[in-house]
Amino acid sequence: MQLFHRYKIEFHLETNTLSISNLFQHPTIIHHAQLIQQSINIIHILDDYPWSSLHVILARASFAQERIYLDEQIRFSSNKTTMRNMYVIPLLYRISSMNDHISITRLHHAFQSVITKHQILRTALSLDTNSRIIQHCLDTNIILNDDHLKSYGLTIINLHNDDRRHMNEMVKEILNQSDLFDLSKGRVIRCHILRQYQSNHLFTYNNDLLSENDHILISIHHAMFDGASTSIFLRDLSLAYQSNDLFSVDDNSLQYIDYSIHEHIMDMTLSQEFWLLELKGGNLAGHLSLPVDRQRSSTD
Repeated sequence: MQLFHRYKIEFHLETNTLSISNLFQHPTIIHHAQLIQQSINIIHILDDYPWSSLHVILARASFAQERIYLDEQIRFSSNKTTMRNMYVIPLLYRISSMNDHISITRLHHAFQSVITKHQILRTALSLDTNSRIIQHCLDTNIILNDDHLKSYGLTIINLHNDDRRHMNEMVKEILNQSDLFDLSKGRVIRCHILRQYQSNHLFTYNNDLLSENDHILISIHHAMFDGASTSIFLRDLSLAYQSNDLFSVDDNSLQYIDYSIHEHIMDMTLSQEFWLLELKGGNLAGHLSLPVDRQRSSTD
């Protein structure tokens, strides 16, 4: 283990170009030298062909987006009453102290700034004439248009003292709204402000400030967002809130649509050969004896 880390530090190796198992399988120094040289060559090849922005706004959806889109359209569309928004990722935050205040105006501005920076948060999914799932990055100016504030703005819900115990129910109700998202129009992220209106604060109440026990609920569709995206989103939202200014958009920065295009043109030949060999002899056409949540049809 120590030798492995020494090699990485001394020769500036990437983790995915050299593994400990390779060192165990080839224990001699000359073999280690050959493995290190191979790793260095791989790094040079990657450096010679860096990914760059393709400056496109229309392309095929990624494999993950296709899976989520089809699963939602086929498996859940017929049972919307009990399985709404199966692919929503909720981020719920509570103002925990009387000394902490959030400006709704600045939060709204920061929210739009993050959507301006990240194309994936203003991307629509739809079928083209060849029945392929296409992603379309909408123009930045759409989010600054008053007609679209409902899609990309903040919805404020005032809860009175008697409604405090219903906070969880309110959150569930929002997350189950049938019109929470609209992938065909790029409506993939929403923000709701849940305010605890205090009657005894009548003379000190500031409509623009959130205070203790107010909640911020951000809902994002999983076709555009995953767990690893959370830290990036919150970091940029915090920076935009603190600066109270729009991010400067770098047209050369990589966007998710660039990754999707690279994913489709990658040579998968070796991977396909590997899995065909691994699964050789298996009954790929047979049904697995797994519990299901719906009745099997004759074509399943």
